[in-house]
Amino acid sequence: MHLNRIGIITKLIPNNREGKTMNKKRWIALAIIVVLLVIYIRTDVLADEKSKTSDLWGTSLSPFSSQPAFTTETYKAGSGQTIAILQVNGTIQDTADSLAVSSDSYNHQIFLKQVEDAFHNPEVKAIVLYVNSPGGGVYESEEIYQKIKRLKESYQKPMVVSMGNMATSGGYYISMPADRIIANRYTMTGSIGVILATYNFSELAGKLGVEEIIFKSGENKDILNPMREITPEEKAIMQAMIDEYYGYFVDIVAEGRNMDRESVIKIADGRIYTATQAKSLGLIDDIGGLDKAINVAAEMIKEANPNVILYKNKDLFNLRRLFYLISPFDIAQVKQELQNSTVPTAMYLYR
Repeated sequence: MHLNRIGIITKLIPNNREGKTMNKKRWIALAIIVVLLVIYIRTDVLADEKSKTSDLWGTSLSPFSSQPAFTTETYKAGSGQTIAILQVNGTIQDTADSLAVSSDSYNHQIFLKQVEDAFHNPEVKAIVLYVNSPGGGVYESEEIYQKIKRLKESYQKPMVVSMGNMATSGGYYISMPADRIIANRYTMTGSIGVILATYNFSELAGKLGVEEIIFKSGENKDILNPMREITPEEKAIMQAMIDEYYGYFVDIVAEGRNMDRESVIKIADGRIYTATQAKSLGLIDDIGGLDKAINVAAEMIKEANPNVILYKNKDLFNLRRLFYLISPFDIAQVKQELQNSTVPTAMYLYR
């Protein structure tokens, strides 16, 4: 099953005529790719033989792997029903095309697949969602929230959130479908609100003698253009959008925490709260660590000796992505990366 992967290596090696035009650095880069490919294929063969990864969904972010990009391991062995731990570590953003995927970092697409796997797995009777995140994109946060809410309603599996060092803004947002929320006494949470930041380089551009010429179909087509001052109309447009997203956040907190909307608005001014403060305000249910959250989940399914499993990302290295970054034939890809990195985006994020 791995022979067809070797063919990828030969496709990367140029013919003689092309080789004559390649400089020394290109050959070095190509050699690195080949070595990494061999290592990667070797580790993937071992993974095929030894991995305990769920193959129910078969989604892999690796272009050279038939294995899913996540695995499970035993967190606490028990003879009873299974509780699954899902983890959100880091900023909630979709970086599916990143150069590497670490077992300790957040990857949006992999996490969504883990959520599906945990809820669909008939052996998993309860879920603990460990959140250690300052938040992230409004879209990604909403995507997680809706997926968990829909699957939870469909499968009727209890879910407990365990908050780590930080579970703010989008990190708090995705916690709202939970039946119970447990936070460490040193957890920072809250930060209920929306933020969007942009820059104004007009003064710097003027000093450098840089002038931008734009042809546009409408007055606001280049809204948030960093090469000029923002207009009062643009400020009103953007603030209306932020207010709308803020309203969604408030409604979700009100529903998830069984609070009236006005009570949420009074405490949702963007500030962060300690676990003690959050508990007194009704934003969390209790104070404790991950083990306490597991115990609460076990109580909810009436299990004295649960078997606890932990979902983890595989350590992956995206060789296709590396080739794009060093290839002279994909300037458009680099241009797109630069453009995406400068586009202002609304965030449920503590900063």
